Amino acid sequence: MTSSLPDPIRLTEALLFQSSGPVSRTTLVRALGEDVEIAQILSEVSRRTEGMGFELVAVGDGWMFRTAPDLADPLRAVLEKPSERLPRAVLEVLLLIAARQPVTRPEIESFRDAALPQKTLTLLQEKGLIRSVGRKPIPGQPQLWATTETFLVTYGLRSLSELDPLLEGLRGPL
Repeated sequence: MTSSLPDPIRLTEALLFQSSGPVSRTTLVRALGEDVEIAQILSEVSRRTEGMGFELVAVGDGWMFRTAPDLADPLRAVLEKPSERLPRAVLEVLLLIAARQPVTRPEIESFRDAALPQKTLTLLQEKGLIRSVGRKPIPGQPQLWATTETFLVTYGLRSLSELDPLLEGLRGPL
C-alpha cells in the first residue's frame, strides 16, 4: 500500500485557512518539506485566490488570508461591534509605542505632555497589541513597551517600516 503526499498547494491553502495568525516560512517548510519551492507555492495560492472574497497577504514574518480590501467596509458594517474600536487617545499611545519602541511610560507621558493612565497600557496589553520587553536600566527601572506581531496582523502590516511616513514626526529624541 503506497501513501501519496498531499498536493503542496492544497496543503498550503489548508494550513493558511486553519491558522489563526500568520504562517511562517519555517512552518511551511515543516509542512511541505525542504525540497519544495515556497515562493512558487505562495505565488500559486495567491493566483488562485484572485477575485475571491479573500486574498493571500504577507504579514509580519509570515502569510495569511485576509478579507479582500473592497469587501472590508461592507463586512465591518455587519460584523464589527462599536465597542471594539480603540479610543483616539489609546490609538495615539499605540502609535507612540510603535514609533519609539522600546519606550517607557514616563517617556510616553513626556512626549504627550499628559499623564498616561495605567488602564490605557492594560487595554493595549489585553488586546495583545503591546507587551513588556524588559526594564530600562535607569533609576526606578521603568518597564519598556513594544508592539507585538498581533499589532502587525491587526493593522495588516508586513513590518513597522510600513508606518514610517505616518510616524515620522513621532520619532526622535525625547
